[in-house]
Amino acid sequence: MQRSWLLIAVVVAACSKKQDEPPPPSKGSAKVEAPAAAKKIDGPSVTPVKTESVAFVVPKADTSWWGELNFSCYRAAMSLTGTRTAGEAFEKLSPTVPSAMAAADIDLGRDLAAIGAFDCGDTPCLYVAATLTKPEKMAEVLAKLLPGVPQKTVANGHYTLDTKGLTGTRTIHVRVVPLRWTAVPGGDAWNTEAGRATHVVFIGGVDGKNLDVDPLTKLADAQAALANVKDAEGVVTDARGRCLLGRVGPTDFQPGFKLDRARFAMAAPSGKGDPLMALLESQRTLDLTVELVLSPAAKDADAKKWIAQGRAWMGNIAAPVRAQFAGNPMLDVYIDMLALLGERGFKYELKDKALRLSWRTDRVPRAELDALEKRFQAMMGTQP
Repeated sequence: MQRSWLLIAVVVAACSKKQDEPPPPSKGSAKVEAPAAAKKIDGPSVTPVKTESVAFVVPKADTSWWGELNFSCYRAAMSLTGTRTAGEAFEKLSPTVPSAMAAADIDLGRDLAAIGAFDCGDTPCLYVAATLTKPEKMAEVLAKLLPGVPQKTVANGHYTLDTKGLTGTRTIHVRVVPLRWTAVPGGDAWNTEAGRATHVVFIGGVDGKNLDVDPLTKLADAQAALANVKDAEGVVTDARGRCLLGRVGPTDFQPGFKLDRARFAMAAPSGKGDPLMALLESQRTLDLTVELVLSPAAKDADAKKWIAQGRAWMGNIAAPVRAQFAGNPMLDVYIDMLALLGERGFKYELKDKALRLSWRTDRVPRAELDALEKRFQAMMGTQP
């Protein structure tokens, strides 16, 4: 959880970079280019949804939960942490990762486009959208990634791995499905990067329940998918440069309350800017909004109590986070920037049964940024 909050802080800072230009490719990677003409696809495929941004996988409206992270946003965030490439964190998961990726000429820092997950019916379906120039090499990739693990090719693009689980053998299903683009994404540098993606890799069975669920049967049709994306991203004022998107279905909430549904989105549209982002020479602005529809309808006192509890919880984890990343003054400034955003950029609104929580960088007054500006200047060696 601590790392998750740190990632949010870094994403806030990442939007400060001049993202109107695509980030530089990782070492040894080819330059990011516009998507080539689509190849003929025989068999099942996934069609991305293009609004102001791109969503690769959209499940049906009755899915219990779903979320998708734009990897361009993550790539921008990782560029601020001192990592060699955006794929470095994945490469460190296991010593077998580099050789496995090399088997299919996959550069994790360059070729990933999105990461997401959704409920496949009492079991999670994970997925990665990526550029795969050699999808036929996936069996070799899996063999090198998990050497000695029994593997079987079930069908073209469908593989299983029998791993050890907590209660016995855990069968993991890997499906490689091509993307069917109906239009070339444009309008934003991150959309251009997304347009390079060629496949979605679905991963199921990670929970050890050994349920073989075809994720394609859980996806919405084109019209419903577009409506679902527009509904989820409708919580933000401007969905361009979208970093995160998702929704949650009915579930328990706080004592005495049920969550009927939730939707959330985070976007960093370019071209607007605000004092906080201008401090870092950016023309982007950040909007993170979460909407909760509750039964019964919450009162203002309930909302204030939950917000106070959330801030207390954040305060309790702030010290360990700082200690864990001690010695990195840049990250320390970013965490303080997140705290300022949480105080001055935060607003909540109650309307009927909906409680909307939002954090926007354009709400932070310029007068309150002086201290942060001096610290940035000191670190960058530009302080007069």
